[in-house]
Amino acid sequence: MRLLAILFVLLLQTTTLHASVFEAETFTLSNGLQVVVIENHRAPIVTQMIWYKVGAINDPLGKSGIAHVLEHMMFKGTAAVPNGEFSQIIARNGGSENAFTGNDYTAYHQSIARDRLELVMFLESDRMKNLRFLQKDFDPELEVVKEERLMRIENNPAALLNERKNVFLWGDHPYGRPIIGTKKELSALTLNDAKQFYQTHYAPDNAILVVAGDITAEELKPLAEKYYGKIPPSRTAAEKKQYTLPYPVRSRIEMRHPQVRLHSLQRTYIVPSYLSEKKEQSFAYSVLEEILGSYQLGKMYKHFVSDKKTARITNVSYLGFMLDRGTFTLTLTARENKSLSELEKELDLFLSPQSVTQKDVDKAKKRLVADLEYLNDNPETAANLIGRFYALGMTIEDLKNWPSNIEKVSLADVQNAYKDMLTAPSVTTYLMPENTP
Repeated sequence: MRLLAILFVLLLQTTTLHASVFEAETFTLSNGLQVVVIENHRAPIVTQMIWYKVGAINDPLGKSGIAHVLEHMMFKGTAAVPNGEFSQIIARNGGSENAFTGNDYTAYHQSIARDRLELVMFLESDRMKNLRFLQKDFDPELEVVKEERLMRIENNPAALLNERKNVFLWGDHPYGRPIIGTKKELSALTLNDAKQFYQTHYAPDNAILVVAGDITAEELKPLAEKYYGKIPPSRTAAEKKQYTLPYPVRSRIEMRHPQVRLHSLQRTYIVPSYLSEKKEQSFAYSVLEEILGSYQLGKMYKHFVSDKKTARITNVSYLGFMLDRGTFTLTLTARENKSLSELEKELDLFLSPQSVTQKDVDKAKKRLVADLEYLNDNPETAANLIGRFYALGMTIEDLKNWPSNIEKVSLADVQNAYKDMLTAPSVTTYLMPENTP
C-alpha cells in the first residue's frame, strides 16, 4: 500500500497541475465532511478518495505504526461487508482500490466505472462508521505489517539507513519516527489501540471526500448526503500541536551492508514547507529543486554526471507538502573510481548560491509552469493532489495561486533560500558495500 504513496509524492515533486483542476467545486455536509468534485468527462470513470486528517504524526508516544496498522484494519469488514469482501466486491465490478498512510494524513481510494460509484460510496462510508474490531482479525494483520516492515525496511539497506537518518535529523519530533512503526513498538500494539485511534480520528468532520471523473457536483451531492451525511460527527476540535526541532545538527552516518553494490551519498536538510514558518520560501525551494535536479538539465546532473563523470546517478527532492517543516535532499551514486569522501568534498564545493543565475531561474520557472498542462488527463492524479491539499489545510485558492507564486520567485529569493538551506540542520549518509575499507 505504501508504493502508491511514494509514487504520489514523486508526482507532487514535479508540481504538475492543470487549469481545470482550479475549477473544482466544493461543498460541506452538515456533519462537517468536506466534499470536492473535479469534473473530467473524457471517459465514464470516477475516482473516489477519502482523506483523513491524521497520520503517523498522530501516533501516540510509544505506539508508532498504529495509524498504518489501522489502515490495514479498515479492510477487515463490517456487519454489512464481511472480512475480505471489500476488495473482492470492487474487483468483481471492474474497479481498483488501495490506501496509504503518510506522516500527516491517511487516504483510501477506488477507481471504477461511473455507474458503480454509488457502490463504492456505500462501501467507504460503511467502514467510516461501522468497522469491526475482532482479535481474530487484528492478530494476523499485525503480523502482516511486521512482515511488511521486514521486507520494506529491514531487508532494504537504503530504507534502513533512511530510518536511522530521520532519527538524527528530527530528534524527538514525530517525523523522526517511522510511519510503519518500529519493530519493538509494533509488537506491543493491541486491538484496543487500533480501536481507540479509529474512534478518535475517523469521523466525517476530520475527513475530505474527493470525487474526480465523469460526475458533476449536482449529481454527487445527493449521493454524498445519502451515504456520508447520516454519519455523526466527532465534534472534537482538532488539536493543533506545536513541535520543536532538535538543536541544529550536522551529522554523518556511514553504513555498510552485504546487499549493497554501489556507493551512494545523500544529504538531507530541514527547510520550510508550504505550511511552516517562512512558507513563502517554499516556492523558491520548488524552483531550486528544478534548477538543481531536473533530469539531464539540472546543475547536479550536468556537473557530476556529464562534466566531471564522478557520479552515475543524481537526484534532488524537495518535500514541501508537510504540516511542519519539509526536507531538501541531494543524492549521488558514485562511479567506481570515486570514494564517497571525495564525492562529498566535491559536493561541498558545488553547493553555492552564487552559482544560480537569472537564466537558471527563468528556465526553471518556465518548465514548472509548462508542466501544469498535464494533470487533468488522469482523474486519480487530480483527486490525489487536491485531496492532499485539503488534508493539509490548503484550499482550491492555493492551487489557483500556484502558477503566479512560482512566477513571482526572483533570483534573490532562490539564492537566499539556497543560502539558508546550507546552514540548516542536515544529515549526510554514506551507503557502501560491506567490504568497503
